[in-house]
Amino acid sequence: MFDPRQSIPSPPVDMVRLSNLAINRNGFVFDPKSGHSFTVNTTGLTTLELLQEGASTEEIARRLSKIHGVAMEIALGAVEGFVRQLARNLA
Repeated sequence: MFDPRQSIPSPPVDMVRLSNLAINRNGFVFDPKSGHSFTVNTTGLTTLELLQEGASTEEIARRLSKIHGVAMEIALGAVEGFVRQLARNLA
């Protein structure tokens, strides 16, 4: 059973910077502040869109868990890992 108290908190993502990312439907992401670009898969694209809407990592993991039919713990670990990487790249 999922226990959110055991979840490792993800570092905060700069929400202004996150909201300024240019993202297309193919997963191409451009950061106008740094000039860097990267690509994400469909799960990463969904995660970015939900983050931009203000969803928490737990909310995102719940949705991805249902979409992909994986355990909540696995989805949460993947989302938290994604958010950690995103926070590092947008620092």
